[in-house]
Amino acid sequence: MSNIWSCGRASDGQLGIVGNGSVLELNHLNIKGVSGDNVRNICGSKRSSVVLTRDGLLYTAGQVELLGRPGDNTPPAIVPSLEVFTIKSVACGEDHTVAVTSSGAICSWGFNSQGQCGHPPPQFVQKPTLLRPLIGVKVIHVSCGARHTIALCEGAEVFSWGDNSFGQLGFNSDIKLCHTPTRVTVLDGVPVTQISAGANHNGALTVSGLLFMWGSNSFGQLGLGDLMRRPTPRLVHLMLSHCIVSVCCGEHHTAVLTSKGAVFTWGDGNYGQLGHGNTSQQIVPRQVQELMGDKIDVISCGYNHTIAMTSSREIDDVTAKLYGWGSCSSGQLGVGRVVHSVPTPSLFTDIWTEADYFLGDIYCGGEQTFVRFSKQNRRLFNNTRSCDLSEEKFRSTLTDLEELNDPTQLVTYISQLFGNVANINSLFVPQNTPADLSERSGIDMIRLRKVMSQLRTVKHPDYHKAVSEVLENHVMPHLPSNIVTLEQLRVFCVLPEFPTLYYPKDFVPQFSQAILELPEQHLKALRNWWSGYEVSYFEALISVFKKSIYKSLVNRLHDPVENNKRLKNMEKCLKVLALLNEINSSKEIVPYNAFYIHELTDQLDLEEDYRNWIEHREVVFCKYPFVYTAGAKAKLLKIDANQQMMKTVQSIAVNQFLNRGQISINPFLELKVRRDNLIMDTLRQIQEYESRPYLLKKPLKVIFAGEEGYDAGGVKKELFLLLMKELLSPDYGMFTIDPESRFIWFSEFSFEHNSNYHLIGVLCGLAIYNSTIVDINFPPALYKKLLKKPVTLNDFAKLHPVQANTLRQLLAYKDPDFEETMCLTFSVMRDFFGEVEEVDIVPNGRSKAVTLENRHEYVKAYVDYYMNKVVEAQYEAFAHGFLYVAGGKVFEAFHAEELMHMVSGMQDFNFKDLESITEYQNGYHAEHPVIKLFWEMFHEMDLETKKKFLIFLTGSDRIPIHGIHSIKIIIQKVKDNSRLPVAHTCFNVLDLPPYPNKEMMRDKLLTAIMNTEGFGLV
Repeated sequence: MSNIWSCGRASDGQLGIVGNGSVLELNHLNIKGVSGDNVRNICGSKRSSVVLTRDGLLYTAGQVELLGRPGDNTPPAIVPSLEVFTIKSVACGEDHTVAVTSSGAICSWGFNSQGQCGHPPPQFVQKPTLLRPLIGVKVIHVSCGARHTIALCEGAEVFSWGDNSFGQLGFNSDIKLCHTPTRVTVLDGVPVTQISAGANHNGALTVSGLLFMWGSNSFGQLGLGDLMRRPTPRLVHLMLSHCIVSVCCGEHHTAVLTSKGAVFTWGDGNYGQLGHGNTSQQIVPRQVQELMGDKIDVISCGYNHTIAMTSSREIDDVTAKLYGWGSCSSGQLGVGRVVHSVPTPSLFTDIWTEADYFLGDIYCGGEQTFVRFSKQNRRLFNNTRSCDLSEEKFRSTLTDLEELNDPTQLVTYISQLFGNVANINSLFVPQNTPADLSERSGIDMIRLRKVMSQLRTVKHPDYHKAVSEVLENHVMPHLPSNIVTLEQLRVFCVLPEFPTLYYPKDFVPQFSQAILELPEQHLKALRNWWSGYEVSYFEALISVFKKSIYKSLVNRLHDPVENNKRLKNMEKCLKVLALLNEINSSKEIVPYNAFYIHELTDQLDLEEDYRNWIEHREVVFCKYPFVYTAGAKAKLLKIDANQQMMKTVQSIAVNQFLNRGQISINPFLELKVRRDNLIMDTLRQIQEYESRPYLLKKPLKVIFAGEEGYDAGGVKKELFLLLMKELLSPDYGMFTIDPESRFIWFSEFSFEHNSNYHLIGVLCGLAIYNSTIVDINFPPALYKKLLKKPVTLNDFAKLHPVQANTLRQLLAYKDPDFEETMCLTFSVMRDFFGEVEEVDIVPNGRSKAVTLENRHEYVKAYVDYYMNKVVEAQYEAFAHGFLYVAGGKVFEAFHAEELMHMVSGMQDFNFKDLESITEYQNGYHAEHPVIKLFWEMFHEMDLETKKKFLIFLTGSDRIPIHGIHSIKIIIQKVKDNSRLPVAHTCFNVLDLPPYPNKEMMRDKLLTAIMNTEGFGLV
């Protein structure tokens, strides 16, 4: 007994039965020598049917001229001319048939009046004929409409040919028919995995379950909410919330199956083929309600009927069920009678229980239904393009090919995988990935990186050259620009991991150009994807563009045209780095210094780049300051300061010459101060310059009244140190210190005049302008405010970690009882000198409850209140003074933390490095016994004592932003052992007598450190 059953129209012998008009119940389909276990696929039209076996043989039955073979129409017989091929896929149109061989070639036969066979005239192709135009392209699946054909290739390209009266070829062209297979270019780069053709419309399904439809829409069969035909593929937005796993097109209707086993239908409902209990048409997708209690596993569509099957599970003893609905005019629903319409899904007779077989596959022809039963509970037919690349399979194949020592085969394999953008977009995406792509790409990044690490192990030089050519010829020219689905963007996440992207040929500039040409909404999605991957991926992404820039930097060209091209290529990469830096600024994925290109300082003339920037030249790195190291930016700031100081001095000289006829100017900004009146003396002199701000641009020179110190830098440092020590004293109450972070912040309760805040701002500006470190522990948030950057919860957390932790717990709480649990309003309780008051943080905040929906708004308002509103006057006075001196274009190039280190120096360094940078004079050297004794004693000191020593020697316990190697320290020998060590702070020079032992040296040095202030001992 055969285990292939069928019902429906049989008047032309298409069911293998002679003389029957219709078969009204499921009946055996007898194919000599073929069992159901060996059937791969069955398809048909109104007048013929085709059976494909697992071993690639094709059997046909039905109207004689459509069989593609000589002989009778019944029973089904093999097509002898195709026995030389192994057939893998087959489809039937109204009067034509198309078969795909294992090598990806196409054979077709039947009526060709509209070019549906893909051959030039004649109008009828009697026997299977190879389709010449598609030789060299590997087709894996085909689907036929009434008079057109669509084909899906291994690389996810879609081709079409035949009738185009309704735009069903997807060309957006006025041609009415096309005999030549032509690529549907709108779908270029789209990872299509499945196709289906109706009479005059088509559907294409992607790896992420997105559906594209095009062609005739006279019944709403495209599911786009209207009746307008579409000559190019359009995304069915109404199904975006569902992950579609299968699409089937009937004559004028469409059915899809989701990953959750739900069935949606739309289009012509005249025969009830939509299953909604009526015969109305449906222009938008609608779920078949009668099937909601079942998880559907397979669907199939005939011309005007639809079949759905649930899966069977041996472990639960669950038997599969088969539903049908729609037209039963030829008995195709197997209900035992002819019925015009069955508008609600109804069960087929459960005959499989008698046969003791599992229900394997279902297939629909024009007006026929075929059911295959099998002793094995598995499906044999799968019309989905396989595109999921496993790391294990790739590694195994790569190893086997390398052992052959034939790079040609290796390159062929790699080319098949990566020589096509659409394929790249699908290789690392698990099937049935959810379709919401706005936040994540669906790429299995772990698997991608494992595969790429395997690629990097290949050492054969011919291989790298050949793969580079694949990128050059087949990938880079086809990077997507006309985006129809976000899935096309995955290539921009995969290629940065590709080992030959910048070697031996650098494709990164071309890759960058493609990114920059993306529309803003798609670039936004790409930014979201990039920021969502693990840190190591983001670091590698940054590195790709940095390497390309460095490669261009070192390869300077003499040809002006080529050199200009090189510069423009660098700028493309810099612009993409700017995008990544923007992402990182908001998400804080990697440290800001991950963008540094350390070689820039060696490869570029900073002064020239600065001039080009000021003069608005095209390609300058100053426009992308995040690639400059902090040290390089400090040099730029000094260049800028020198330029401004020079202009200031020149301006003063010209004015004095014109007014008095002579030049007599002081090139310095001179401050004369008394130690017992530091603040008032400094403030008075700064205020004198307020009306002439340009004078503050001159180099600073400090003179302490009654002291001998010559200011070569050390006196300036001491003034700043002493001023800050006094201004930050609790006696003034100008600042508060957080007990956890130890950062200081403006005190809202200070009684000091704002002029003192202004003075501190000026001093900090002068310190930057004069490359001097100020001992003031402001948090990064202050510098973000100075740079006009918004202050966030993360910034607040660095200053007030305990309060920030409470706010984060508030954001993390998502239970519906939020209001009852938190009992918060948009207000805070404040202690004003012993009186507790409730204060609004937004207008009418006490009457506005904090809810689950507005809790983010509350946190934002809370941070704004404490970081901005309550200290607004104090901050504005400080900022005015700071920016009065240090503001400008170069200032804006700094990151907030770089600026912090510029002002107050860096504390993160190793004191052991002091020994390596120290020089010796007057008879001392590194191996001298006294010097060895000194360093032995120094390294035994605790951290606080070491810091005090550094203050004693250099005027600060911090190091410049350039690093510890930017400090020059000298230890010189003096003869008198009775004297204390003396520090020449101006020059970082230590006078060290040759003390006879470590104890005496320690006592003398500690005495000097603890009791010395100023330059009176020099």
